[in-house]
Amino acid sequence: MHTSSLNDLAQNLIKILDRNNIFPPAINKPEDLIGITKPDTRTRRPPNGFLLCRKNVHREARLKGTCNMRVISKVTGMLWREASAEEKETYEQLALDVQTLHSQKYPGYRYRPSRSKAVPLYHPYLNTSSVPILTQMTIPQVNYNSPLLLQPQQEFDLLQYFNQPPCNNVIDYNAIYPLYSTASAWNGNIS
Repeated sequence: MHTSSLNDLAQNLIKILDRNNIFPPAINKPEDLIGITKPDTRTRRPPNGFLLCRKNVHREARLKGTCNMRVISKVTGMLWREASAEEKETYEQLALDVQTLHSQKYPGYRYRPSRSKAVPLYHPYLNTSSVPILTQMTIPQVNYNSPLLLQPQQEFDLLQYFNQPPCNNVIDYNAIYPLYSTASAWNGNIS
């Protein structure tokens, strides 16, 4: 099975699109370009010139039978970069008209980007779904008048750790595995 890359799909779509429906824009009424806002949702931003161009490319691609958004976005970027200054200016002027109409329809609107939620750091051994994202760190209170802290410190002899008998590196597997009848097999004595 042959799979096409995104660039191949974009090149094929550009070949079949009617550029005359994109430059100048076929959808050019500001009333049609303001996003429909549901009563219980926040007001959408007015689109800029590039987004208006994308809307026209999307419409034209849908008419030609293509609905892959990645391909449509790629084609829009390619067409926008190749567009002349006059063609881009048409979209920028249309965006200003849409913005004017938007400000009349939503007089108190101000763009306020939503804050992204804090993402917990990845830890491979923790199930992050059960760990709260932000936890308060508590600093333990130390009672410095505690009897344990008021006792004099004991002398600590480090030499007791160094004066150990040397290790012979022989492991008594019968002592480690006393419950297994095959403990001798662990020692290499397979019978």
